[in-house]
Amino acid sequence: MTVPSPDPSEDALIGLNRLATVARLLSGAAHEVNNALQVISGTVEILESRSDVPASLSDALTRLRTQSGRAANALAQVLLFTKAERGDKAPISLRELAEQSLVLRDFSIRRARLSARLEADAAGSFVVHANRGDLQQALLNLLMNAEQALTGTTGTIVVQLTSEDGAAVLRVIDEGSGVVLDPPERAFHRFVSTRDPFEAAGLGLWAARSLVEQHGGTLTIETRPAGAAFAMRLPTVRRRK
Repeated sequence: MTVPSPDPSEDALIGLNRLATVARLLSGAAHEVNNALQVISGTVEILESRSDVPASLSDALTRLRTQSGRAANALAQVLLFTKAERGDKAPISLRELAEQSLVLRDFSIRRARLSARLEADAAGSFVVHANRGDLQQALLNLLMNAEQALTGTTGTIVVQLTSEDGAAVLRVIDEGSGVVLDPPERAFHRFVSTRDPFEAAGLGLWAARSLVEQHGGTLTIETRPAGAAFAMRLPTVRRRK
C-alpha cells in the first residue's frame, strides 16, 4: 500500500488548528491566573497594613506585590488584545501600541536571552486611524518573527518609530540571519515558513501585511547589511488647526 506524501498546506492547516486550540486554552488559563493574582495581591495588602510585620517580611511583601502587579499587567494586556473587536477604527498611538506589544512579548524575549527596546523620535506624531486589535496583531507577528530569527543568539530586537513624508513608519529590526527565502517577497506568501508547521502555520507575515494594507499602509522588507528590517508605513492622522 502506497502512503500518499503529506500535503504541505494540509500540514500548515493542522498546525493552525493546533495554534487556535492553544489560544483557547491560554485564554481560560489567563482568567484563572488573574483570579489567583487578585487573591495574592489582596493578601499582600492585608499583611502590609499590619504593624507587627518584621522588616525582613516587609521587604519580601514588597517584592511579591511588585511581581504580582507586573504579572497582572501582562495578563491585562493579553486579555485586552484577545477581546479587541475587528472593524471599528479610531485614532491610535503607535508609540503606545509598540510599548504594550513589547510588554506582551517581554517574558518570551527574556526567556530566549534576547533583549528588545523601543526607539522613537521625540517629536514624532505617530497617531494613525486604525483598528487597535488588527494593528497589534500585525506588530506582534513581526516581533515573533524577529524572535525566531534570533533563536540561539543573544541579540536585540529594535522597534523603531519615525515620521517620514506624512506617514508613521514602524520598523522591527533584528540582526539574525536575514530572510533566507528567494525571492525575499515569498516571506509574505501564505503557508510559507522555514519552521515546522506545528510550530508556525506560515501565516504571520502574510497576515501582518494584509492587516496593514487594510489600513491604507504598506509592509515591506528593507535591505540591511545583517539581519532583517520589516517596515510598516501608515498614514498619520492630521492635526486640526
